[in-house]
Amino acid sequence: MTRSIAPSLAGVLERLELDQPELVTSDDLARLVDEAGLRTPAKVVAGRLRDAGWLLATGRRGVWEFAPASVAGPYSRRDPAMPLRAFLSQRPQARCALTFQAAAWAHGIADRAPARLEVAVADRELVRQLPEALAASVFAPHLEYVQRRDVPTLQPESVLVHMVSRPAAVRSWESAREWLPGLAAELQSDALARELDKRPAAVCARAGYLLQGMRPELADRIFAADPPRGKTWFGAHGPLRRHDNHWLIADTLLPFDPRRLPVAG
Repeated sequence: MTRSIAPSLAGVLERLELDQPELVTSDDLARLVDEAGLRTPAKVVAGRLRDAGWLLATGRRGVWEFAPASVAGPYSRRDPAMPLRAFLSQRPQARCALTFQAAAWAHGIADRAPARLEVAVADRELVRQLPEALAASVFAPHLEYVQRRDVPTLQPESVLVHMVSRPAAVRSWESAREWLPGLAAELQSDALARELDKRPAAVCARAGYLLQGMRPELADRIFAADPPRGKTWFGAHGPLRRHDNHWLIADTLLPFDPRRLPVAG
């Protein structure tokens, strides 16, 4: 598909082609317009580049996806991480990262990203600021974020602890069963201990309960460090799916018995 460009904007487009950015913000465009010596407002330049198919909407105002000549038309790369990347292009200091299945996909553990990317945010105020394309829940990890798919991502130990800290935030535990053994295989004992350090006893009990089939040695270490001291609910109070006397877990949520999940490795 042929895409035209006004001669006056050729310098801006040439620079975009040289830099090959995935995302272009209004600030980026203003800088390029200034470098090209144009008097045309950056907002007008953005509109013309959008109309010609060089800039594509991301769902975030003032942030566009650049469609270079190499893609042969105004076609998106359709990167599942694009909504978070677009948000962070304007809010680079925001404390948020992929979690749950989205993180498992980013780490190469799950074979697909969820339809709506799950994001862990460090404070509740940030939840209201994220685009609707992202599913947010509050969780502040002890471990540092890592970059996967060019966006911040929880480490596997943080993903596991997020899951047992906020079990109701996991949208599909049935889907999680597919990638949980792969996630469990990635867990490092010392890193998991750091992520669990000073967490509530209920979180530690749920972690041990969930891991006992897949990583029994990690479950044993959790038990030795912080034995259960009372009943813990895994899910809302209600009819039991199962009860675990060792971990004192009343499980009303999981659609599978974690004691029967395959040993990870």
